[in-house]
Amino acid sequence: MLVLPALTGLLLGIAGCGTVRVPAGPAASDPLCAEIVLGAPHEMLGQPRAETSSQGTVAWGSGDDTVVLRCGVAPPGPTTDACTRLGDTDGIQVDWIVREQDGIVLLTTYGREPAIDISVPRAVAPDQPSAAAMDMGRLIDATIPATDHCVGPGDVE
Repeated sequence: MLVLPALTGLLLGIAGCGTVRVPAGPAASDPLCAEIVLGAPHEMLGQPRAETSSQGTVAWGSGDDTVVLRCGVAPPGPTTDACTRLGDTDGIQVDWIVREQDGIVLLTTYGREPAIDISVPRAVAPDQPSAAAMDMGRLIDATIPATDHCVGPGDVE
């Protein structure tokens, strides 16, 4: 089972000069994380991109309505948490472990290393917090190859 970080701890707030304080993942210095950060969109779920305090991180918005991406988090192992494959019409597919706590949805890539997590406050996307993961899918798929996929009871003999 995956150890849940304190989801609310991911959104540490705003430091001086509008910088969003975000803890870096243990592998945030991976060169693939630099590609993810550089390729991340300037806007996410209607929120403008904000400066962050740590390598391998991106944020959009401010205060309690901040969407945060962290690249280089610990890759999740097998889990009983919900795991879903999000794809687009071009066949791009990325598997995500999905958890929710205290009004924040945390999506973590499954089967990719370095792993990425995206925290989305329900207040920002009450109906579809997975839209942030969908927006990042093409960049993640092009940058970090999949080595494993989600499986469910119907996938196992």
